[in-house]
Amino acid sequence: MKEILSRSYHPYLSEAGKEYRVRILPGEGIIGSPSVIVLPYPTLGDIIIEKLAEREKGVDPMIVAIAEPFRRLLIEAAFPDVIVIDSTGDASAFRSAVEAGPRKRKIRFTEMEKRILRELPFGLCGKEIAQRLGVSERSVRRMKERLMQKTGLVSSGQLMIYALLSADISTRSSSRISDTE
Repeated sequence: MKEILSRSYHPYLSEAGKEYRVRILPGEGIIGSPSVIVLPYPTLGDIIIEKLAEREKGVDPMIVAIAEPFRRLLIEAAFPDVIVIDSTGDASAFRSAVEAGPRKRKIRFTEMEKRILRELPFGLCGKEIAQRLGVSERSVRRMKERLMQKTGLVSSGQLMIYALLSADISTRSSSRISDTE
């Protein structure tokens, strides 16, 4: 029998079906080897904690997040392998998602897009990014628009959070640090 682990109760869990055993286990960490982990109304931090617990335990369950529409795009962009169900939608969407299984969506970025993503978490404005990368401010604006289209995000703030969660910050140049010393 497949197992669904959830951190709190949500009415959608009743749609899981007879082939699933549903356990409500509040707190952190993964107990057993669940097929699915359901996170009702998670923060980005909640998802990161679950992913770290997965890695530590050596299991790979599908994560299903039940979220508000305004948070859905951000979660999908930051975690392409997490299935996000709209909390205002139909409960049968939960069962369909669990039965369909995980989806892997890989977004491909150009080198310039990657460079811009690495600069975004540091709160630089377009002009500063342009100066650092040796391109025009208009190019940076166009690249940010293209990044938002590729990721499905709708604001620069969401793009900054996405960049923070996904960019390899350690590869960022250290010239900003040396400028302040």
